[in-house]
Amino acid sequence: MRKFDTKVQLLKYKVLREVARLSFNDQLLEHYNDIPKIIVEGKTPTMRCCIYKERAIVSERIKLATGGDKSNPNVIEVIDIACDECPVGGYEVSDACRGCIAHRCEEVCKRNAIKFDEHQKAHIDKSLCVECGACAKVCPYSAIVNRKRPCENACKIKAISMSESKAAQIDNNKCIACGACVYQCPFGAIMDKSFIIDVVDLIKKTKNNTAYKHYA
Repeated sequence: MRKFDTKVQLLKYKVLREVARLSFNDQLLEHYNDIPKIIVEGKTPTMRCCIYKERAIVSERIKLATGGDKSNPNVIEVIDIACDECPVGGYEVSDACRGCIAHRCEEVCKRNAIKFDEHQKAHIDKSLCVECGACAKVCPYSAIVNRKRPCENACKIKAISMSESKAAQIDNNKCIACGACVYQCPFGAIMDKSFIIDVVDLIKKTKNNTAYKHYA
Protein backbone atom coordinates (compact mmCIF):
# COMPACT_ATOMS: atom_id res chain seq x y z
CA MET A 1 0.00 0.00 0.00
CA ARG A 2 1.45 3.37 -1.03
CA LYS A 3 1.82 5.84 1.80
CA PHE A 4 2.05 8.93 -0.42
CA ASP A 5 0.30 9.80 -3.69
CA THR A 6 3.40 11.42 -5.19
CA LYS A 7 7.12 11.88 -4.57
CA VAL A 8 6.37 15.55 -3.92
CA GLN A 9 4.31 14.56 -0.89
CA LEU A 10 7.06 12.18 0.22
CA LEU A 11 9.61 14.99 0.00
CA LYS A 12 7.37 17.28 2.03
CA TYR A 13 7.02 14.55 4.67
CA LYS A 14 10.80 14.06 4.88
CA VAL A 15 11.36 17.79 5.41
CA LEU A 16 8.68 18.06 8.10
CA ARG A 17 9.98 14.91 9.79
CA GLU A 18 13.52 16.26 10.09
CA VAL A 19 12.36 19.68 11.26
CA ALA A 20 10.11 18.10 13.89
CA ARG A 21 12.78 15.61 15.02
CA LEU A 22 15.44 18.28 15.48
CA SER A 23 12.93 20.59 17.19
CA PHE A 24 12.03 17.93 19.73
CA ASN A 25 15.74 17.40 20.45
CA ASP A 26 16.48 21.15 20.63
CA GLN A 27 18.97 20.75 17.77
CA LEU A 28 17.22 22.60 14.94
CA LEU A 29 19.43 25.71 14.95
CA GLU A 30 22.57 23.61 15.30
CA HIS A 31 21.75 21.24 12.41
CA TYR A 32 19.48 23.47 10.27
CA ASN A 33 21.97 23.57 7.38
CA ASP A 34 22.53 19.82 7.54
CA ILE A 35 18.94 18.91 6.66
CA PRO A 36 19.32 19.25 2.84
CA LYS A 37 22.21 16.75 2.87
CA ILE A 38 20.20 14.36 5.05
CA ILE A 39 17.25 14.43 2.65
CA VAL A 40 19.20 14.62 -0.63
CA GLU A 41 21.96 12.08 -0.14
CA GLY A 42 24.86 11.14 -2.38
CA LYS A 43 26.09 12.94 -5.46
CA THR A 44 23.64 11.76 -8.10
CA PRO A 45 20.56 13.95 -8.71
CA THR A 46 17.19 12.18 -8.82
CA MET A 47 14.79 15.13 -9.17
CA ARG A 48 16.60 18.06 -10.79
CA CYS A 49 19.49 18.92 -13.08
CA CYS A 50 22.10 18.68 -10.32
CA ILE A 51 22.45 17.76 -6.67
CA TYR A 52 23.11 21.39 -5.73
CA LYS A 53 19.80 22.61 -7.12
CA GLU A 54 17.98 19.77 -5.39
CA ARG A 55 19.48 20.81 -2.06
CA ALA A 56 18.82 24.50 -2.71
CA ILE A 57 15.13 23.74 -3.30
CA VAL A 58 15.01 21.56 -0.17
CA SER A 59 16.48 24.52 1.74
CA GLU A 60 13.56 26.64 0.54
CA ARG A 61 11.14 23.91 1.63
CA ILE A 62 12.77 23.92 5.06
CA LYS A 63 12.12 27.67 5.32
CA LEU A 64 8.44 27.05 4.62
CA ALA A 65 8.40 24.16 7.08
CA THR A 66 9.65 26.56 9.76
CA GLY A 67 7.07 29.26 9.10
CA GLY A 68 8.04 30.73 5.73
CA ASP A 69 8.10 34.40 4.83
CA LYS A 70 6.74 36.24 7.87
CA SER A 71 5.93 39.29 5.74
CA ASN A 72 3.63 37.21 3.51
CA PRO A 73 0.22 36.72 5.18
CA ASN A 74 -0.71 33.89 2.81
CA VAL A 75 -0.19 30.33 4.03
CA ILE A 76 0.56 29.31 0.42
CA GLU A 77 3.91 30.35 -1.07
CA VAL A 78 5.76 29.81 -4.35
CA ILE A 79 9.32 28.48 -4.35
CA ASP A 80 10.68 30.56 -7.23
CA ILE A 81 13.77 28.46 -7.97
CA ALA A 82 11.64 25.31 -8.15
CA CYS A 83 9.16 26.84 -10.60
CA ASP A 84 11.12 26.51 -13.83
CA GLU A 85 10.52 23.05 -15.27
CA CYS A 86 6.98 23.47 -16.61
CA PRO A 87 6.76 24.51 -20.25
CA VAL A 88 6.04 28.22 -20.36
CA GLY A 89 2.77 27.32 -22.06
CA GLY A 90 0.43 30.22 -22.16
CA TYR A 91 -0.67 31.45 -25.56
CA GLU A 92 0.59 29.39 -28.50
CA VAL A 93 -0.19 29.30 -32.19
CA SER A 94 -1.79 25.99 -33.19
CA ASP A 95 -1.86 24.20 -36.55
CA ALA A 96 -5.14 25.99 -37.23
CA CYS A 97 -3.19 29.09 -38.32
CA ARG A 98 -3.85 29.55 -42.06
CA GLY A 99 -1.13 32.12 -42.69
CA CYS A 100 -3.65 34.82 -43.55
CA ILE A 101 -2.52 38.22 -44.73
CA ALA A 102 -4.68 40.28 -42.39
CA HIS A 103 -2.18 39.75 -39.53
CA ARG A 104 -4.63 41.02 -36.93
CA CYS A 105 -2.67 39.20 -34.25
CA GLU A 106 0.44 41.19 -35.14
CA GLU A 107 -1.40 44.51 -35.21
CA VAL A 108 -2.96 44.06 -31.79
CA CYS A 109 0.25 42.91 -30.02
CA LYS A 110 1.79 45.84 -28.16
CA ARG A 111 4.97 43.89 -27.42
CA ASN A 112 5.84 42.91 -31.01
CA ALA A 113 5.81 39.29 -29.91
CA ILE A 114 4.11 37.95 -33.07
CA LYS A 115 6.52 36.80 -35.80
CA PHE A 116 5.87 35.08 -39.14
CA ASP A 117 7.78 32.33 -40.91
CA GLU A 118 8.32 31.93 -44.66
CA HIS A 119 4.83 30.41 -44.99
CA GLN A 120 3.25 33.41 -43.21
CA LYS A 121 2.37 31.20 -40.23
CA ALA A 122 2.36 33.14 -36.97
CA HIS A 123 4.67 32.33 -34.04
CA ILE A 124 4.83 33.88 -30.58
CA ASP A 125 8.17 35.05 -29.20
CA LYS A 126 7.91 33.96 -25.55
CA SER A 127 10.72 36.27 -24.50
CA LEU A 128 8.47 39.23 -25.41
CA CYS A 129 4.98 37.84 -24.75
CA VAL A 130 3.22 38.90 -21.54
CA GLU A 131 0.31 36.45 -21.97
CA CYS A 132 -2.31 39.20 -22.34
CA GLY A 133 -4.36 37.15 -24.82
CA ALA A 134 -5.11 40.03 -27.16
CA CYS A 135 -3.89 38.06 -30.20
CA ALA A 136 -6.17 35.12 -29.40
CA LYS A 137 -9.20 37.40 -29.23
CA VAL A 138 -8.74 38.78 -32.75
CA CYS A 139 -7.64 35.62 -34.60
CA PRO A 140 -10.43 34.77 -37.11
CA TYR A 141 -9.51 31.08 -37.02
CA SER A 142 -9.19 30.79 -33.22
CA ALA A 143 -5.73 29.47 -34.01
CA ILE A 144 -4.13 30.93 -30.89
CA VAL A 145 -4.84 28.84 -27.82
CA ASN A 146 -4.02 29.26 -24.16
CA ARG A 147 -2.17 26.28 -22.68
CA LYS A 148 -2.11 26.81 -18.93
CA ARG A 149 0.22 25.31 -16.36
CA PRO A 150 -1.14 22.73 -13.88
CA CYS A 151 -1.24 25.28 -11.04
CA GLU A 152 -3.22 27.77 -13.13
CA ASN A 153 -5.66 25.07 -14.20
CA ALA A 154 -6.07 23.97 -10.59
CA CYS A 155 -6.95 27.46 -9.35
CA LYS A 156 -10.67 28.00 -9.94
CA ILE A 157 -10.62 31.61 -8.76
CA LYS A 158 -7.76 32.68 -11.09
CA ALA A 159 -5.42 33.73 -8.29
CA ILE A 160 -2.34 32.35 -10.07
CA SER A 161 -0.52 34.03 -12.91
CA MET A 162 3.05 34.15 -14.22
CA SER A 163 5.56 36.76 -13.15
CA GLU A 164 7.98 38.46 -15.54
CA SER A 165 10.52 35.74 -14.70
CA LYS A 166 7.89 33.16 -15.79
CA ALA A 167 7.53 31.75 -12.27
CA ALA A 168 4.08 31.33 -10.74
CA GLN A 169 2.81 34.16 -8.59
CA ILE A 170 -0.19 34.22 -6.27
CA ASP A 171 -2.58 37.14 -5.91
CA ASN A 172 -3.16 37.21 -2.17
CA ASN A 173 -6.25 39.36 -2.63
CA LYS A 174 -7.91 36.51 -4.51
CA CYS A 175 -6.32 33.39 -2.98
CA ILE A 176 -8.49 31.49 -0.48
CA ALA A 177 -5.63 29.10 0.50
CA CYS A 178 -7.53 26.02 -0.66
CA GLY A 179 -4.28 24.23 -1.55
CA ALA A 180 -5.40 22.98 -4.97
CA CYS A 181 -2.29 24.44 -6.63
CA VAL A 182 -0.06 22.86 -3.98
CA TYR A 183 -1.42 19.41 -4.75
CA GLN A 184 -1.40 19.81 -8.54
CA CYS A 185 2.09 21.29 -9.02
CA PRO A 186 4.12 18.33 -10.38
CA PHE A 187 7.41 19.86 -9.21
CA GLY A 188 6.37 20.84 -5.71
CA ALA A 189 7.11 24.50 -6.45
CA ILE A 190 4.08 25.67 -4.45
CA MET A 191 3.90 24.74 -0.80
CA ASP A 192 1.86 25.56 2.26
CA LYS A 193 3.66 26.94 5.31
CA SER A 194 3.99 24.73 8.34
CA PHE A 195 3.72 25.74 11.97
CA ILE A 196 5.10 22.43 13.20
CA ILE A 197 7.76 24.15 15.34
CA ASP A 198 5.01 25.91 17.28
CA VAL A 199 3.21 22.60 17.76
CA VAL A 200 6.40 20.91 19.00
CA ASP A 201 6.93 23.77 21.43
CA LEU A 202 3.37 23.44 22.76
CA ILE A 203 3.76 19.69 23.20
CA LYS A 204 7.08 20.01 25.04
CA LYS A 205 5.78 22.69 27.39
CA THR A 206 2.96 20.41 28.55
CA LYS A 207 5.62 18.31 30.35
CA ASN A 208 3.88 15.10 29.31
CA ASN A 209 0.46 16.74 29.68
CA THR A 210 1.04 17.62 33.34
CA ALA A 211 1.53 21.38 32.98
CA TYR A 212 -1.61 21.73 30.86
CA LYS A 213 -3.70 19.56 28.60
CA HIS A 214 -2.83 19.57 24.92
CA TYR A 215 -5.29 18.29 22.35
CA ALA A 216 -4.59 17.57 18.68
